[in-house]
Amino acid sequence: MANDKPAAQPAAPKTAAAPAAPKAPAPAAALSTAKQVEELADRLSVCADSIHERVMRDIRRSQEQHHGEVPESEQSVARALLDAEIELRQRANRLYADAAACIVSSLGQSQQHLVALTADAAKKIQNITRIGDGITLVARLLGLAAAAATGQVLPILAAVDGLKTQLDVVAAHTAPPA
Repeated sequence: MANDKPAAQPAAPKTAAAPAAPKAPAPAAALSTAKQVEELADRLSVCADSIHERVMRDIRRSQEQHHGEVPESEQSVARALLDAEIELRQRANRLYADAAACIVSSLGQSQQHLVALTADAAKKIQNITRIGDGITLVARLLGLAAAAATGQVLPILAAVDGLKTQLDVVAAHTAPPA
């Protein structure tokens, strides 16, 4: 795709001035190419996989604890999370389909940071101890997917910030007592 690679920049003319220190390559701006939007969709799909695995594990555990039955309250939570999983997959699929339209030129976040946040979310889903934390984390992922689909900087930044905040909350709730 034309948007997958940044345009080549012309080389600067050489001067007799002292050689400049080599600059570290700047991290790629997040969601600045269709490929990066597709990468976010991939990461959101991995999060959906984590949600599914976690819900199924919790259902099996509940069945073992309750002699084959799952209490209604746990069934309701499982249904809500499975519905959220489906919605997250649908939003990820929309990002794949609309990747070129979702490109953001100046997000101010690196793609690596965005990928790291979604990878962290997928891991944390597997270890969440408070159901409210899990539901909020899934909601934050859905918000990120929806914001990315807009291609607008402010909603994406707000969604990234909300996801980061929720990941910190989950980390605090799952950390061993000091």
